[in-house]
Amino acid sequence: MNEWLGLIGALAGTAIGGFVTYKVANQRHSFERAAEKERRLITACESIHELLSAITSQASTLNMGVLGDLGYNSPLKGDILKETVQLDRLRMFVDFYAPSLSTDVKAISKQFDIVRRAVVEVLFEKKRNDEWKSKTVDSAVFASLEIIKLAQAAQEKLGQIVQASLAKG
Repeated sequence: MNEWLGLIGALAGTAIGGFVTYKVANQRHSFERAAEKERRLITACESIHELLSAITSQASTLNMGVLGDLGYNSPLKGDILKETVQLDRLRMFVDFYAPSLSTDVKAISKQFDIVRRAVVEVLFEKKRNDEWKSKTVDSAVFASLEIIKLAQAAQEKLGQIVQASLAKG
């Protein structure tokens, strides 16, 4: 009987040790997954923040080109449009990591289209009267200002998303 007790004790000890090892490994794995998820979210949010800043800068540059051409007779060069606008990349990051910002990004895209349209009109419009110039400048300026306002609001929301994520972890 003592031999059986020793065997049962050894098996029970092995089972308990295996169970404890499993639980510890499982908790560690869960912690590592959560930490990796948080790290990816923060990295993506940093990219979103940078893209919002870059898009704001691009819109301001395009707007200044329109103003320079129509207001100060400084011809707008076609290469002003060669810089790639990262709106698609921004949409992808927002869809994956910060869906609550999607309405902000859609609004930014609409305003950016207005600025881009003003640039194209300035490049190709041959009949430039004062009314057309005024309308084109107004639309570009207001759209550019709206982009700045929307991007700043999106960046603030993004900061709140990161803070909420860090508070959970």
